[in-house]
Amino acid sequence: MKNLPWLSSLLLLLAHMGFGAFLHSRHSPDFIWWLALGYAVLESALLTIAWKPLRDLFLLGFQSDIGYTVLALVTASVAVVIVAWIQIFVYFLVMLAAALLLRVELLIRNAGNSLAFVTILVLSLMGLGLSRLTTELIVTNLGEFQAVIG
Repeated sequence: MKNLPWLSSLLLLLAHMGFGAFLHSRHSPDFIWWLALGYAVLESALLTIAWKPLRDLFLLGFQSDIGYTVLALVTASVAVVIVAWIQIFVYFLVMLAAALLLRVELLIRNAGNSLAFVTILVLSLMGLGLSRLTTELIVTNLGEFQAVIG
C-alpha cells in the first residue's frame, strides 16, 4: 500500500470526533467513554480480522427454521432499539459506514487484514481522543476565562 486513502480516513476521523462531541454534550461519565473505545476496537476487529467468522456465524442462522426464527426475533428487537434510540443509532451508523468505506478502499489497495485493523483502529481512537481533548480544553479554558472576567 503506497498511501492512505485520505478522504475515507478523514470521514472516519470526523465520524468518531462527532460521536465524541455527542458524548461530551451529554456529560457522559468515563465509563461510557471506555465503552466507546471498546466499540472502536470491536468495530475494527469485526470489519477486518474477524470478518470471516462473523460471516459464517451469520450464515449459520439461515440453515434451519430455528435460525430463521431467531434472526427474525433479533431483527425485531434491534428495530425497537433503533426506533427508541434513533439519535444514538445514527451516530453508530455513520461510524460504521465510514469504517466500511475505509475498509473497502483498503481492500482495493490490497492492504492485509492486520494493516487494515490497525489503520481503522488508530483513526477511530484518534477521532475519539481528539474530540475528548478539544472539548476538555475548551471547557478548561472557558472556566479560566470566566474566572479572570468575574
